[in-house]
Amino acid sequence: MRKALLLQILRENRLLLTALLAATLLCGSLWYAGFHQTTLLAQQQSDWNSKRRLTAPRAEAQRADSYQRDREQIRELYATIPYRHEFPRVISEILDFMALRNATPGVMSYKIRKTDLDGLLAYSMTCSANGSYPGLKRLIGDLERLDGISTLDSVSFSSPDPGLEKVVLDLQLTIYLREKQP
Repeated sequence: MRKALLLQILRENRLLLTALLAATLLCGSLWYAGFHQTTLLAQQQSDWNSKRRLTAPRAEAQRADSYQRDREQIRELYATIPYRHEFPRVISEILDFMALRNATPGVMSYKIRKTDLDGLLAYSMTCSANGSYPGLKRLIGDLERLDGISTLDSVSFSSPDPGLEKVVLDLQLTIYLREKQP
C-alpha cells in the first residue's frame, strides 16, 4: 500500500520533484565550486605574496638605479644647452642655415621669458625668410636640428604672387638657454 501511494505521489508531482532535484544539484554544485574556488584563491594569493616578497628588494634597487640614470641623463641634456651669452651664435647658426638653403632672411624678433626650471631662459623668436619652397622645407629640417634645445612652435608658408616661385616662410621657435656660466 505504501509503495503504491508513493508511486502515485511521484506521478502526480513529477514536475515539482524534478525542479526540487535540479535545485538541490545546483546548490550542491555551487557550494562545491565556491569551496574549491576559495581554496584555489587562497593558494594563488599565497603564491603572489611570496613572489612579491622575493622581487621587492630587487625592484627597489632598480628604482634607485633608474633614478640615478635619469638624473645623469638630465645632467647630460642640461650640458648641451648653450649659455645666454651664446645667443648671437645661435642666431648666426640660423642665418647660416638660411644662406645654405638660398633663403633671404626677413625680420627677426625675440622675447625673453623665464621658465619653471631654475637657471633656464626661453627665447621666443619669430622670423621670416623668402626662397623656394623646397629650400625652405630643408631649412625647417635644419632648424629642427639646432644645437641645444629648441622647439619649432609654428610654421606658415605664403606666396604673395602665385606666378612667382618665391615663397615666404614665417616661423616661430623657442630656444632654451642657460642663464649664467657656472
